[in-house]
Amino acid sequence: MPSKFEDFLQAAEDHYLQPTEINDFKQQMSALEDRLALYEVLREQELTIFQVVVDQLQKQRFSNTQAELEKVLTHWIAVLRYSAMAMLLNQPELLESQLLGWLVDILHRDEFASLNRRISELLQQSLVSVLNAEQMTLIAPLLQKANTALVSEDRSRELAVLG
Repeated sequence: MPSKFEDFLQAAEDHYLQPTEINDFKQQMSALEDRLALYEVLREQELTIFQVVVDQLQKQRFSNTQAELEKVLTHWIAVLRYSAMAMLLNQPELLESQLLGWLVDILHRDEFASLNRRISELLQQSLVSVLNAEQMTLIAPLLQKANTALVSEDRSRELAVLG
């Protein structure tokens, strides 16, 4: 999965970058700065973001055990971290290849369905309170991909048909 930066570096091995290539490179650098700033916010605010989720979960009743709740919550922390890394690298396929492939088998089970759905909703709400609109635009597609894989009812039916 070569990045656009690697493409620019490879082009620069053959020739000096042309003005249009330099402008594209500058745009990539600016976008990287925005993604890096968001990554840092997510890293610094992770505890705050998930504390809101935990506080809300504690007010609700789930049929899951405390250990299951902690396990699912820990996996959602991994979802946010992997989403942040995929966003930073501008490689959304990284989320699926590195995380969702194995995590779906663990979390996309009937006994976790309502818990996954609620954590996903609470995480979204918590992020909206911490991030600005531009930052949400950067991370939202990745979280939506995870949400679709882990929470989607269609995915449950699909797995039931395949299983």
